[in-house]
Amino acid sequence: MNYIADFQRLGIDTKGKFSGTIKTQCPRCASQRKKTNDPSLSVNIDEGLYKCHHCQWKGTVVEQKYTRPEKVGDVLDTQVYQYFIDRGIDYETVNSFRVTQTIEKMSDGKQHKAINFNYWDGDVLINVKYKTRDKQFKMVSGAKKIPYNLNAIKNSDTIIICEGEEETMCWAVAGYPFAVSCPAGASTGNNNLDWLDHSYSYFEGKKIYIATDGDNPGKKLKEDLSRRFEPSDVYVVEFSEYKDANDYLKAKGKQSLIDLFENAKPLPIPEISTVDDFRSELMSIYENGYPVGDSIDYPEFDTLLTWKRGQFVVVSGVPGSGKSTFVDQVCLRLALRKNWKFAMFSPENDNVLKSIRLAEQITGQPLTNNMNRKMPRPMYERALTNINDHFSFYDTASLDDFKIDNLLRIAKSLIRQKGIDGIVLDPFNYIEHDNQNDIMNEKIGRMLVKIKKFAITNKVMVILVAHPKKMQKNKNTDQYEIPRLYDISGSHHFFNVTDNGFVVHRDFETGLVDVYVQKVKHYFMGKLGYVTFDFDPITGRYKEQSQEFENELHNYDQSHIFTENPKLPDWPKY
Repeated sequence: MNYIADFQRLGIDTKGKFSGTIKTQCPRCASQRKKTNDPSLSVNIDEGLYKCHHCQWKGTVVEQKYTRPEKVGDVLDTQVYQYFIDRGIDYETVNSFRVTQTIEKMSDGKQHKAINFNYWDGDVLINVKYKTRDKQFKMVSGAKKIPYNLNAIKNSDTIIICEGEEETMCWAVAGYPFAVSCPAGASTGNNNLDWLDHSYSYFEGKKIYIATDGDNPGKKLKEDLSRRFEPSDVYVVEFSEYKDANDYLKAKGKQSLIDLFENAKPLPIPEISTVDDFRSELMSIYENGYPVGDSIDYPEFDTLLTWKRGQFVVVSGVPGSGKSTFVDQVCLRLALRKNWKFAMFSPENDNVLKSIRLAEQITGQPLTNNMNRKMPRPMYERALTNINDHFSFYDTASLDDFKIDNLLRIAKSLIRQKGIDGIVLDPFNYIEHDNQNDIMNEKIGRMLVKIKKFAITNKVMVILVAHPKKMQKNKNTDQYEIPRLYDISGSHHFFNVTDNGFVVHRDFETGLVDVYVQKVKHYFMGKLGYVTFDFDPITGRYKEQSQEFENELHNYDQSHIFTENPKLPDWPKY
């Protein structure tokens, strides 16, 4: 298929070529660079793919095939209209949102009358959310996720983002038709913002008012949304003691909702805060205890260390100890168990081979036949799909600037576009230093402080892997001494600046691996100590000695409804 016209609509110049792979100027970043003619954009004309190796803009012009709703529902009856009127939403507003109704089979297996919140893109019906009187919900299986009321924001410079479809109507009643809602609502976990990825161009560069619910899921959604936009563009609507815009409208009326919008506050200045800025968090800690990080289902190790966005983690170990492989295992477990997304800077590893190794760690099967073990092709493809969904890789082969500022700039773009939760920089010695004529210890200290500030400001975890100085072998055991974080080559700041740090140390005779947690800044996030792991060198997996090796796909399927293949095979364990 010829995608030339699709590339042209994106401003991509294919240089008169109609097939093959080319490099050309990036329409997103070329005008902002000193080398405006630099062909940083790789384009595969035949497959419709493109990627800029400078600003990391990438995508496809090939439209993904989604299910479409079969029909538009019926006109609302009097009872449903009354439902909206009781919530302060008038007849005309309901009609303007093209709400309908149908009889639907819901999750309880019964037929119910359901309100149809129709998700339109132009005049095309993209999806439908069905809601019953007893608050059962469903959407069209396999349909694309877009914001509700998308058409209203396409030509608006201002956007209100709320949680529910009815709230968008409340804002329209108050005279603000440019409100959209999240199709998946809110969660206290990692909110799925794929709908924002699909429509990000309609939000970029506009004034964003976040009007999520005042409960804990709403607060978490506000946090996740705010990370995706420039802070100076974001304002926050607070509902005081009320849950959302609907409750506020019913209790206080339209004018009060207007006043609430007009008095929305910008996001706090990142550099300044007062107790009022985090009073709710202080009270939450008083009521519920300190917030611990995510665990990764290593029972002993989870008592030593948990994982949280906003933290800076340093990892070390002598060459060949398996520190990079252990970090990959941690990231995979966070990705498949907790839905984290990662950016991986691994210049020592080819991205193709890195992906293969990750697939082997996920499945517990080698890619090629080894001791009568070989990964089945369907399993391999599913593993690659999971890697693609959760990992982005720096293209270090074409990246010409390894300075920390550039690496963090790219990471910030990934936070905005993909909502990544963690960054792995492995190893430290590939990161280029600034040109200031200071002693190395101070150069490294400045860089580590910059990384830590980035983690806090952008609410991402950064894992930095760093080699120790040359370690001596114990004369009695002929084994390397266990390195400390203070032993990392170049600076004592590797210990001082980091939040948490650990060392991976392998006994090369037994093959056992000890992981020593040597720093935990906050006592409620873990404690000092070590755990011994078994290591499978064929697949790169680790397990505690009390555990069995597991297939990560099987664990993933147990915690996520995998509708495309509900009959799961019995995955082998080794």
